[in-house]
Amino acid sequence: MNQLMTKPFRVVAVSKNRNSFGLSGLVLIAQDGEAWEVGASQQYLKAKGDGVAVPVVGKRGRDFAALGYEIPCRLPKAPPAVIAEVWGETQQEPGDERINS
Repeated sequence: MNQLMTKPFRVVAVSKNRNSFGLSGLVLIAQDGEAWEVGASQQYLKAKGDGVAVPVVGKRGRDFAALGYEIPCRLPKAPPAVIAEVWGETQQEPGDERINS
């Protein structure tokens, strides 16, 4: 049986402006500091603090399109202080598979 692997992220910022296609920007950070900016339509928009389980493709690929997100852009790794603020020292998302990459 083929099990879908996901990596948990949290929404740390949501843009108030929309691009020319009507997409709002979301900034997502994983517990290991992996960070992305993606575009989301109103239908798929999340709020700051929401969790997002992003499907994993291969060892490092992320399938943002499966969640309705567009134009993903990899950001530099978040610093430890930001990770601690977003995730806390002991917080974990229940039921999420952990992928370290």
